[in-house]
Amino acid sequence: MAVRDEIREQRQKLRGQGFKAHWEYFWEYYKIHTIVAIFALFLIVTLVRDIANRKPYALYSLFVNNQGMETQTMLQDGFAEYAGIDTTKENVLVDTSSNYIGSSIDTTTVATSEKIMALIAAKELDVFVTDIGSAYHYASQETFMDLREVYSTEELDAMSDKLFYVDQAYADYLASEEYTTYITNGKFDPNNKYAVMADKYNETFHYDIMDPSEMDDPIPVGFKLDGSKALEECGAYPEETAVAAIVINSERIDTSKKFIEYLMK
Repeated sequence: MAVRDEIREQRQKLRGQGFKAHWEYFWEYYKIHTIVAIFALFLIVTLVRDIANRKPYALYSLFVNNQGMETQTMLQDGFAEYAGIDTTKENVLVDTSSNYIGSSIDTTTVATSEKIMALIAAKELDVFVTDIGSAYHYASQETFMDLREVYSTEELDAMSDKLFYVDQAYADYLASEEYTTYITNGKFDPNNKYAVMADKYNETFHYDIMDPSEMDDPIPVGFKLDGSKALEECGAYPEETAVAAIVINSERIDTSKKFIEYLMK
């Protein structure tokens, strides 16, 4: 049997098998490609960082699944002017090079995940912008800051219709031993709504949008950017709502808030 036919047959078998089976298939067939891609990404990130380090960052924002061809240039220039940042002395970076598709565990998705982890570990990333579906994924991984830590109650109340929430109880389940056991053997408690939610995501790669009133522990972690003039002009997310969040360990909070303010206009 030709390799192409074997791969086609394997993919037919994987239909409906869930995250674990897809991951095992991916790792078997694309392990070397993934290692090479990650190494290449590391070299690129290192090079970009070395060049950028000639000037300190005023802001590092990451736009995942951006669709606009001119998003980076338009938003970097637009925000620098809006915030009065002298780009001869400080860098404003709108990184639009990453894509994440939960239903496709390929080298691009793996490289994006590795890049995000590296940037957060280095405390370089400030603002994370992506489509609402991907935002649920990263929010449930506790990637974003609780907005109550950096905004007053009055500020959040004034923007209540734009707030994006994650259920902390669901995030806690994903960090539990119970979930780890489920990933290993595929068994879960059907009476645990969070176990059911996690299993559904691993089967469909889709999050059901929940109202905060339905959550056990709703945490505001982002802002919905529907109606954003800046995003409309550059065509970043033309077909779906985007979400902007401050990364959990950002060290440039004031500039991050200013950037989100700019995006929400």
